[in-house]
Amino acid sequence: MKKNAILFRAQIRLLFILALLFMLTFTGCNPVPEAGEDFQLPEPPPLLPEPGEIRTGLLYYPDWQWRFLVPLYRDIPETETIVRHTLEKLFDTPQLRQELELLDLVPLLPEGVSILGIHLEESGLARVDFSSPFLNYDPSRERHVLSGLLCTLRQFPEIERLEIMIDGASPEKFPGGTPGRMSLGPECLINLEIDDALEDYRNYTAVTVYFCFMTPQRRILYVPVTRVLPPSDDAASAAVKELLAGPRRGSGLFSDIPPDTDLRSLQLEDGLMVIDLSKELLDYEGGRTGADNVVNQILLSLAGLEGVNEVQILVEGEKVSLPEGIDLTAPLKPPAVYNYF
Repeated sequence: MKKNAILFRAQIRLLFILALLFMLTFTGCNPVPEAGEDFQLPEPPPLLPEPGEIRTGLLYYPDWQWRFLVPLYRDIPETETIVRHTLEKLFDTPQLRQELELLDLVPLLPEGVSILGIHLEESGLARVDFSSPFLNYDPSRERHVLSGLLCTLRQFPEIERLEIMIDGASPEKFPGGTPGRMSLGPECLINLEIDDALEDYRNYTAVTVYFCFMTPQRRILYVPVTRVLPPSDDAASAAVKELLAGPRRGSGLFSDIPPDTDLRSLQLEDGLMVIDLSKELLDYEGGRTGADNVVNQILLSLAGLEGVNEVQILVEGEKVSLPEGIDLTAPLKPPAVYNYF
């Protein structure tokens, strides 16, 4: 009887995941607002090019084990076909495979796929017609494929939803079982994790927090994780608590925020989020790299909350400067570009 109950819960959870692909109403993985770069990233991107030449676009690639998607900012030609150029940077080609290998990442879409047509409607719906090799992905990877596509396209303000077509027709369902005759969106899921305590799948709170991924070249990439939780009246505090809880065991991600760090208070006023953390925050390890990761994890996680433009980090109610020379006495703006490659 217990085994049947567990199986039933797993089936309900799968249905919930598929439903969320189409009906999300919470903040997903839209690009971080362009609020400036007061805080210096460990590996700052080059100066942004002049408008009309190249834009810095956001693309999503799986790690080589397909455990999670990693957002990368990459240069894309600013042309009338920029949507096509952006999607083509997800295709499996020998060149892309070689480039991503340095980061322990792989292309999102299968080898041999091509775009047969793109139609953008005034309603915000993008219909993208792919050739049949699109369906050659492992069905177990379907959620990453579909959410990676949607998240990549949602960076364009004119696109809110995505309908995928194959050789000119909408498939009844995709290889992994996702219904094909529905549009994805408007919000996108990224690296979904569902709290075991969630029982009512119609009522929940979802938050997106950032953890770290170490590449073979010892470069740090920041990875968003969306956690679906029991309903809460304070989504901001829920997000910070999930950030402080760290990544799940076996996820392939890590956090440089010390695990004993507690949230003392959180307050948003006129676009400034003031977060007060316990003294354990200062017990981070890893020198300058560890300090950078701590600050960036906090900034990126809070940047996804509505109304947040700047962040003031306090420790035990006090403004501090970290030993590595990072000044936290003034508000910081979340980085507009991260994971630049």
